[in-house]
Amino acid sequence: MLQYLSDRMYDEVRGPGLTYGVSMSASVTEGRLTLSLTRSSRLSEAYKTVQEILARYIENEDEWDQTLTDSAKGSIIYSWAEKEETVEDLVGQTVKAYMRGTDSKYNRQFVRALGRVKLVDIKAAARRLLPEFLSEKTTQTVIVCNPASIGSIVQDFRELGIELKSYETLEDTFLVDGTAKDFA
Repeated sequence: MLQYLSDRMYDEVRGPGLTYGVSMSASVTEGRLTLSLTRSSRLSEAYKTVQEILARYIENEDEWDQTLTDSAKGSIIYSWAEKEETVEDLVGQTVKAYMRGTDSKYNRQFVRALGRVKLVDIKAAARRLLPEFLSEKTTQTVIVCNPASIGSIVQDFRELGIELKSYETLEDTFLVDGTAKDFA
C-alpha cells in the first residue's frame, strides 16, 4: 500500500514540481508510518495535494488499480530480492539477521509473502491506516526549514487547519526533554 501510494504521490506531487521528494514508509520496530516531503518551495500546496490523494483512496475503493498494485508489489519484491543479489550481500543479510535475532531466511520469506498480497488486502489496510494520516489526534507534523520561511509556512498551514508551533533552537524542542509535541 505504501509503495503504491508513494508512486501516486511521486506522479501527482513531485511531477508538477511541488516537492523534490515524496515517500511513505513503515517502521515495524517503532510502529510508525511516515510520510516525507523533501525540499519543497511549495510545501503547503504539496501537503494539501497529499491529503487529497489519501482522501481519494480512503473514500473510493475503485480508485485502486490492479496493474498499479502489481507494479508496486514488483518494485518492493525487487528491492528485497536485491538485498541478497550476491554472495557478499547474502552474508551481510545473514549477519544482520543474526544481530537482530531473526531467521536468516527472513528476506526470502518476506518476498514470498509479498507475492501473496492481493489488492483486497491493500484496500483493507488502506481503510484501517490511511484515516490516521488525516487525523490531528494521530499524526505529528514536523517541518524543518530555513528560519526566514517559518512565518509564511506557519501561516500557510494555518490556512489548511493545522496549527504549528515554532521553535527558535533545537534545545527548545521535544528532543531535549523526550516528549513529543506539535512543532515546526
